[in-house]
Amino acid sequence: HRAGHTGAGVQLGFKDRLFFLHISEIDIVTGEHLEKVYQAADDILNTISRRPKAMTICATCIDDLLASDYDAIAYDLEIKHGISVRACHMDPIGMDGNRPPQFTVQEAIYDFIPYSKEKENAVNIIGSFVPLDSNTEFYEIMRDIGIESVRHIGSCSTLEEFYRMGKSANNILIKPGGCLAAQSMKKKLDIPFCYVPVAYGVESIRQNYLMLEKFLGVKLDVKRYYEEAKEEVKSFKQLLGDIRIAVGETANAAPFELARALIEYGFNVPYIFADVILDIDQTHINWLKEHAPYIKVFTNVHPTMVDFLEQKLTVDLAIGFDAGYFCSGAKTVPLSLDNQLYGYKGVAALMSQMIEALESRQDYRELMYASGMVI
Repeated sequence: HRAGHTGAGVQLGFKDRLFFLHISEIDIVTGEHLEKVYQAADDILNTISRRPKAMTICATCIDDLLASDYDAIAYDLEIKHGISVRACHMDPIGMDGNRPPQFTVQEAIYDFIPYSKEKENAVNIIGSFVPLDSNTEFYEIMRDIGIESVRHIGSCSTLEEFYRMGKSANNILIKPGGCLAAQSMKKKLDIPFCYVPVAYGVESIRQNYLMLEKFLGVKLDVKRYYEEAKEEVKSFKQLLGDIRIAVGETANAAPFELARALIEYGFNVPYIFADVILDIDQTHINWLKEHAPYIKVFTNVHPTMVDFLEQKLTVDLAIGFDAGYFCSGAKTVPLSLDNQLYGYKGVAALMSQMIEALESRQDYRELMYASGMVI
């Protein structure tokens, strides 16, 4: 049995590393699908030209319902083939639980890192899919306090480099999806973490750096970045004017925090699209209730959204592909996951993208496909 390539692997250029196992209803009923997992793993490892050093088995919703034990299979394959194997679950049915897939997948990935008693003067960035944008002030701030290296899984070109993250002294968690991974690394690898999430409000960013100061036990020289950011926001606001902005969940941001930041800067945010509300959102939701009670919040997954386009919501700008889809006349700022903005410089970068979108001639379909998102 050969595990087939997924469409995502073909579209995004890693079809030789991503495989999909086709199973029948008979396989599921008889439990034969578990044996086919062994067979498919053997087939992949014995036939691909460049033998991997590690493998992840990703289960789906049906495996949760069947209570399939992929951890046991991963252990058996690890012993048999002499490589690291982990199991993870991509199961949308768990989205409303305390272990949603965007959390557990990252936990499984970082579980590959072995324990190291030796610690180096370095920090890991946890939670994002790509390293922090090179223009962020974060790197300079870390250098100023003597941090020798800022590490991220996306910067690792070898498994050995990835394993070296286990030697870092601290983890900096910047997105909630990495919280289980950070908690696990604290327990298993003895690496403490500080949660300072991606934010676009100048005051939220200031609070993040204050928390980092307390966590690292050292004064951070950030005042000049703070003052520069406030002045840049004023300048960008004059250029952008009094525009109406819809905020979506697919943007590389926490939608309620981003909406709050834009309103604090003087913009009008009539609509937010969000499927999930996390604990960290509640502070911003409470603020929005008091200062912007007119906002309408929609969920992308509700059945009534099928007819939503008939309402023809009008805004000047949409941040996030979902917001751009439902507000079809708006210019769209993807605020993509492929570029991780952070800190005060991230605010200016967002504003620049907003101006660029408003001044450009856009084709939403082309913009969507160019992004590499799989629909």
